[in-house]
Amino acid sequence: MPDSPNHIKSVSLLLSDLAITLIMNGANTSRTLKNTLRISNQLGFKTDFFFSLSSVILTVSDIKGNESHTIVRSIPHISVNFDIISEISLLSWRVVDENLSVYDIEKSLREIKEIKQYSKIYICIFVGLAGAGLCRILGGSWLEFIFCFFATVIGLLTRILLTKKGFNIFIVFSASSFAAVSTICAFRLIFNDSLNSALASCVLFLIPGVPLINSFIDILEGYISQGIARGILGTMLILSIAIGLFLSLFIFGYGFN
Repeated sequence: MPDSPNHIKSVSLLLSDLAITLIMNGANTSRTLKNTLRISNQLGFKTDFFFSLSSVILTVSDIKGNESHTIVRSIPHISVNFDIISEISLLSWRVVDENLSVYDIEKSLREIKEIKQYSKIYICIFVGLAGAGLCRILGGSWLEFIFCFFATVIGLLTRILLTKKGFNIFIVFSASSFAAVSTICAFRLIFNDSLNSALASCVLFLIPGVPLINSFIDILEGYISQGIARGILGTMLILSIAIGLFLSLFIFGYGFN
């Protein structure tokens, strides 16, 4: 039966999975709602959402209001993969154009969730080059370019390792900042140079741009609580970066020229 309790439950699980996947990979609240509601309406259901930073609550009901199902799902972690967001957006339009069934949507979503990010090697190389390039833009020498590249890679590897081990995200950011800045400080002691441009650039890969941008977008679009929560998260991550930087400078006794 299309509107049976079991069918409504499967639809609610599907919609919550879609919403969680979007949020986990960096989608803002408005985009998440548009994509999930587009699919919900096409399937013939009315859905009400509530989002927080760590969970999703939704109630799915049939058009007549005879049956409904409420589900609460936690958001396990937040990363960034814009390919997944784009593919889910395309899937939502395919549901409308091709009138896909719940089974077909679930199958497509499973395939989308299997999309992998770039190889860790490529990520380390190009993030390192990005940090080193910013060092040059800030007036650093080619020697600082090289030092900043290695510092950024070491900081990124620290972040990848600690994240894989399941450490708290604030500890991860502090430790990654500490590792990157300590690398620059070690080079400073070896080469007796201030390396100020490299120091300023080596932690920029940690700046939480996606949470801060999504916070601004959410507040502009009227999702105040979600926007404030994301803004606080971004602010705390920046504070964690600053703590790691300060601890490294304190230990190495860094003096600015």
